[in-house]
Amino acid sequence: MAKVSVIVPVYGVEKYIERCARSLFEQTLDDIEYLFIDDCTQDKSIEILESILEEYPKRKAQVIFHRMPHNSGQAKVREWGICNATGDYVIHCDSDDWVDKEMYRLMYEKAKNEGADIVVCDYVQNDGNGNTHRFIGCHEIDTMTFLINCFYQIDSWAVWNKLCLRSLYTGIKYPIEAMGEDMVLTMQLLMNCKSVAYVSFPLYNYYINPESITKQPTIERCMRNYNQIKKNTGIIINLLSY
Repeated sequence: MAKVSVIVPVYGVEKYIERCARSLFEQTLDDIEYLFIDDCTQDKSIEILESILEEYPKRKAQVIFHRMPHNSGQAKVREWGICNATGDYVIHCDSDDWVDKEMYRLMYEKAKNEGADIVVCDYVQNDGNGNTHRFIGCHEIDTMTFLINCFYQIDSWAVWNKLCLRSLYTGIKYPIEAMGEDMVLTMQLLMNCKSVAYVSFPLYNYYINPESITKQPTIERCMRNYNQIKKNTGIIINLLSY
């Protein structure tokens, strides 16, 4: 059993997967399980990833490749990864983003030293051209206050800057659609959480991808996104009502 499982969905990221993979394989925490979930990508993302892995022979035994039976979207891919993870703690990484090489060691040590169920770090929005903006990951470590802050989006509900005890996922309701999926996961994880710890360093680089479909809105895409958010929000509304 690894100390940390890192779940990485892979789809259409041949331009970015090398940067992501190197940042993961160069982590200073040795005991990591990497789960790369191929969502039936149609480009060379997996071939590039396998080529990069050859340069890190000590990581080979820690890398597990999964392939979805059909293109399923990020919500289902993350669910698949969570269900197959074996680490004490679980964290997610998007394959067009990248992380500081100290990220998972600092967060794991923080979790163990403070007995925390969830550890949060700061993050940076990065356009890849040197333009960055730092965000505070957690303004208040009191669990209920942090949950409320995420609910009101004072703090981000993103899953990629939160190291979570794997047992927190037990019995949760997984998101149905892609839009708002982080909200569904994070809100439930915080409901199950007893203690939160905070690392006040910007350890995660969130790439603002100008080619992302979210940056190319159409009426059809916006309506689809609204409907997806509605379905996922319904999960949280039902849980909060209960």
